Amino acid sequence: MKITLLCALLPLAVPLLLAQDHLTLDRAVATALEQNQALRAAAFDRDAGDWGKLNAITNFLPKVELSGGLIRIDPASERRANAAVDFIKAAAGTLGVPQEALSEIKPFAYRNTYATDITVVQPIYNGGAEIVGLNAANAAQDKSLYAYQDTEQDVVASVKVAYFTALKAEGLVALAQEAVARTKRHLDVTNRRADMGMRTRTDVLRWEVQLASDEGNLVNSENGLELARLQLNNAMGVDMNSRFVIERPLEADSGFAGVMVPAAGNEEVAATVTGVDPVSSRKFLEAHPSMMTMQANLRLADAGVEQAWINFKPSVNMAFQYGWEKNDTPELDGIAPWAIALQVRWPIFNSFGDYTKLQKAKAEYHRTETQVESFRRGLLMQATGAELNLRSAVKRTEITRKGQMEALDVLNAITRRYETGGASNVDLIDVQTAYTSARASFITALYDRRIAEVQLARALGRVTP
Repeated sequence: MKITLLCALLPLAVPLLLAQDHLTLDRAVATALEQNQALRAAAFDRDAGDWGKLNAITNFLPKVELSGGLIRIDPASERRANAAVDFIKAAAGTLGVPQEALSEIKPFAYRNTYATDITVVQPIYNGGAEIVGLNAANAAQDKSLYAYQDTEQDVVASVKVAYFTALKAEGLVALAQEAVARTKRHLDVTNRRADMGMRTRTDVLRWEVQLASDEGNLVNSENGLELARLQLNNAMGVDMNSRFVIERPLEADSGFAGVMVPAAGNEEVAATVTGVDPVSSRKFLEAHPSMMTMQANLRLADAGVEQAWINFKPSVNMAFQYGWEKNDTPELDGIAPWAIALQVRWPIFNSFGDYTKLQKAKAEYHRTETQVESFRRGLLMQATGAELNLRSAVKRTEITRKGQMEALDVLNAITRRYETGGASNVDLIDVQTAYTSARASFITALYDRRIAEVQLARALGRVTP
């Protein structure tokens, strides 16, 4: 009957198993690089920095403006303005003004006056404002680029940490399930022996208590796994309810049999494991995205000081204007006057406003300079702490691996003695608990080492996708 039912359900189960979405570490990182909201926002900020630089370049180019207008006045004002023209036309014969000359006399005012002009302004020198603006735009562009790179490293590191945390949670769940299954087997054996008078009801009760404890640990482990999955989905930027079959990297697989090797291509981590200190040289600061962002902030503050100095300098610009006669028609007809002007401006006194702006800009520069140094020290401390944490993680992996092997040997020995009546329930429960604890410590140390590797690479600013 059972075989028949299994055969009937197998065709339905196979498509479900095949439909499971397998998730590798590389795929998790690639998904985050495409969908993580923080990284997308940083990408838009980077694009804004690029456009900001192009905008600064346009300040060197001429500006062309087409302007037009319509002015309407009341009839009385029109009559008063044109009274002299009307008088001349009326007295033309008396005054001896030829009729052909009257057509050249234009009204002084129109009821509707249309004006159209084209103005071209070419900046020549404005106290270096254009150059300072370009320098500031370059600094802002670099800042947005470094901020994007820093965010990208944050996202990749977060995904990797969440991925290994989920694998660790899965390992602890599997261990808890193994403990529950083992306890159930011993409980069944003890029940049968108690029925035959070979064990007491107290022995059965002890195994029931142990089973309840193991089942409680299993529930806690499953809760931790669900939380770890949520954190991984959040780091990748996918739907929080997405379900994946998380594949274990090859290094992690080999780690259960021995000490895990550092990830390929991570020279800093490998150097740390072999005893070389990559932090003491401090060369990583030169290319660290976070440090480069702070340096860009310092350049922006310096541009702010230069901007304040501009208020003390002269400005020279050239303007050219071409227009058409202002008359009562919007058509571009009649005379077309033009004018060219050289505009020179030199500020003399601005009620100390320019001086106070300069002092404020200098204070902000020194503040940013202090923040850069403080940030540099913080990065050094973070990198040193991450390096020491990795060293400890490597040692814990070695120690817990040996402890797990020893606990397994003891468990097997006591189990054999228990099955032959040479050991008590208490002995077996104690060594089983010790093995589970040793195994959990090894699983935790194993993935904590992987997490420590990622954290060190992040502290050094060299996380790779």
